[in-house]
Amino acid sequence: MSKPSLMINAISNWIAIFIQIIIGFFLTPFIIKYLDQTGYGVWILVSSFVGYYGLLNLGVASAITRYIARFTAQNNIEELNRTANTALFMFCGTGLTAILISFVAADWLAQFFQVNPGDYNEFKKVIWILGVATGLTFPVSVFTAIITARERYVSVNCVNIIVTLIRTGLVIAILLAGYGLVGIAYPTLASAIISLVIFYYLTRKIVPEFKIQLSSVSRATLKMLVVYGGFTTIIAVADIFRMKIDSIVIGKMIGIIDVGQYGIAALLIQYMLKLVASGMSVLAPRFASLDGADKHKELKETFITALSVSSFLAFGVVLMMQFFGESFILIWVGKDFSAAIPVLLLLSISYAFALSQTPGIGLMYALNKHRYYAIANLIEAVANIVISIILAPKYGIIGVALGTVIPMAIMKLFVQPIYVSRIISIRLRDYVKPIMPSFIIAFIMVFLLFMFKGYFNQSFEFTTYFGIAFCAILIGLIYIILNCIVSKPLKKIVISIVGRIFKPNNASM
Repeated sequence: MSKPSLMINAISNWIAIFIQIIIGFFLTPFIIKYLDQTGYGVWILVSSFVGYYGLLNLGVASAITRYIARFTAQNNIEELNRTANTALFMFCGTGLTAILISFVAADWLAQFFQVNPGDYNEFKKVIWILGVATGLTFPVSVFTAIITARERYVSVNCVNIIVTLIRTGLVIAILLAGYGLVGIAYPTLASAIISLVIFYYLTRKIVPEFKIQLSSVSRATLKMLVVYGGFTTIIAVADIFRMKIDSIVIGKMIGIIDVGQYGIAALLIQYMLKLVASGMSVLAPRFASLDGADKHKELKETFITALSVSSFLAFGVVLMMQFFGESFILIWVGKDFSAAIPVLLLLSISYAFALSQTPGIGLMYALNKHRYYAIANLIEAVANIVISIILAPKYGIIGVALGTVIPMAIMKLFVQPIYVSRIISIRLRDYVKPIMPSFIIAFIMVFLLFMFKGYFNQSFEFTTYFGIAFCAILIGLIYIILNCIVSKPLKKIVISIVGRIFKPNNASM
């Protein structure tokens, strides 16, 4: 059975993310309008807390994908069912745990964040509803992991797009009807129920040999999944701390309104993360397959090419953030959220270096070499918390942003390149080489931007979305052309894409 195209899978991921970005682009100011800054801050705060429930899966989702991909290649149906059923049994338990935590912790959280008496009951109800919704997503993640193990990303993305559109329509209708903060939590619950039903039937169709049976649940398999996933959990802890702990620190030490300010910048950074990570996420099953087949030369070549692509995407996105971030925020949500601008510019730079090395994450998972990276990531997360708490009282949300940036820079510039280059057995300079062209081009273009602004003593601002879009396309074309000139892998990929567009009948990947 031929494998699906990595390019098609990546494009389907990007389409799904693009739709999410467009929806978020229109929906965020709509929500702010109906909830005001305080209500939006509460929504971000509760969402941040519920986001921690992801830790309850103990990283098992990544283990499911890895082992089911291997058992599929070996045609070992018995082990495939044992792995899937054990994971499903475990995740049903963790889902119930998440729901229980939501009901038990709601009162304590409202008191901890000193929620106004008028918002107290709404705050608790939102936690209850989102907690139930999150609990349902745990078994959903088992089904999606099984499907992605077969590299059927297109199917997963089609479902996610449909569910996202349904949730968006419900949010708009509920806000227009005047149901406010509690009301917009219900579409999240509805989408979780819909996802559970659809992904169950999709899994049965794509993997017909999968059967739900309690007799297949195995303690030994559970141990295997948890041991592998334990280190993934540590990495997930660090990732959640980077994006979620900031809101908690701000809410406690600065103010709920500032949570909304920071949340706008964080939302754009999340889109940046999804854009790059979603395209590169298709690599992990392929890396595992190549490693299992002892095709180490092809594995190295695929990895180095992937570094070129991820660097091109990461530094291209940060280039757009630096050029248009200020104007976009002012047009998008207004001057009341201008404090988000320096946070966005600061975070985007550090995340560009992290995202440029995204293929290394997939490689570590595929080779089961992510344990030391997990420890380093945890140290980074702890440093993030400590620095944020130290700097927040004096520097506000900029101090919290610095708490993320400083340890991330150390991790991504020194620790990860050395570790990943060693586990794949390539020289450090061969690791760095595919990253440098996009970085240098983006750096020069941003440098010229700030020189231009300084020379004319004016801001590089736009007043309409059309102006931003037109200039973004122009600058993007320049960036692409320059990258194709200096990077052979990127030039080859661009030529391949152009060839597929104009000669679709000859495509064969």
